Amino acid sequence: MINIILGDDNITYTSDIVTNLNKQTDINLKGFANNVEDFMGKVEQDPPEIAVLDFMDPIEKGLRLIDRILREYQLSVIVISDVDDDNFVAALRDIGVAYYLMKPFSWETLVQRIKYVHEYHENMFNLFYVHDRRLIQQFLIDYFSALGIPPYLKGHRYLLDAVMLVSQDNSWLNGITKRLYPAVARCNRTSASHVERTIRYAIDTAWSKGDFAQLQQLFPYTIDPEKGKPTNSAFIAKMADIINFHFKY
Repeated sequence: MINIILGDDNITYTSDIVTNLNKQTDINLKGFANNVEDFMGKVEQDPPEIAVLDFMDPIEKGLRLIDRILREYQLSVIVISDVDDDNFVAALRDIGVAYYLMKPFSWETLVQRIKYVHEYHENMFNLFYVHDRRLIQQFLIDYFSALGIPPYLKGHRYLLDAVMLVSQDNSWLNGITKRLYPAVARCNRTSASHVERTIRYAIDTAWSKGDFAQLQQLFPYTIDPEKGKPTNSAFIAKMADIINFHFKY
């Protein structure tokens, strides 16, 4: 059960969200507040696992509120707002917000993000969705497709997670078997060995059915001399480098 508290001064906008959150069997909406004082009272009385809030008008006051919550309580913060500004997004990231969801959005989307943060943020994933994160994911999907890794392969999903994680912190490659595979596995409700096998199968599929000339061009120095194809770690590292080059984290 995921315990959350929701705070937003727009009661009309959030009424449908509150109604549907209360219907979720795996999410416990411990309380809803439409002002900061009431919201903080609920958090202080019984801290949730995730705080979902707006209160971003004015922005400076909202950022101070979030900073206080993160310093005083062991919880994750999802910010919901209609502010579309890169400096604002960067400020949220810098103070440690787990996720920024821009309004308008559906209650289904919020439910998905709450579950996503619950699963990934607890397992050391940097989940903060800067504006170009969806572009990065789509870039990877297109890139995998061009290499011959179709989306219906399970390894495709695991590669997305692994590459995104390594692109943020390449130290994960120092423990790919003991750290990276288990982290991806936990967040996909499977085993580390399954993650390793299916990623291997996805790469094998690319080398057997993809554009071999393009593959050799991309991986001229990462080919396993015995197998004629890159190892899982080499493939993930190369794709993470490509992401960092194109999007400059």
